Amino acid sequence: MRQSVAPMRASHAASSVNSQPPNPAALARLQEKKKEFEAVSALEKASAMFVKRIEGLGDDCDVMADAGLGK
Repeated sequence: MRQSVAPMRASHAASSVNSQPPNPAALARLQEKKKEFEAVSALEKASAMFVKRIEGLGDDCDVMADAGLGK
């Protein structure tokens, strides 16, 4: 059986990425995408907190309704 030579081969992708200067347009797009991701993450966190607060208000309403019924 023939052995694989893949581990001995040099990666062409790694050398080409390191030899080229960073593309300003690509870096700007990356920064914009990072900002978008952070904004979406913050929105998800705020939404989860809002849901918990609304659920708490619902529980409080249930307690007040039960008290009104004399339970």
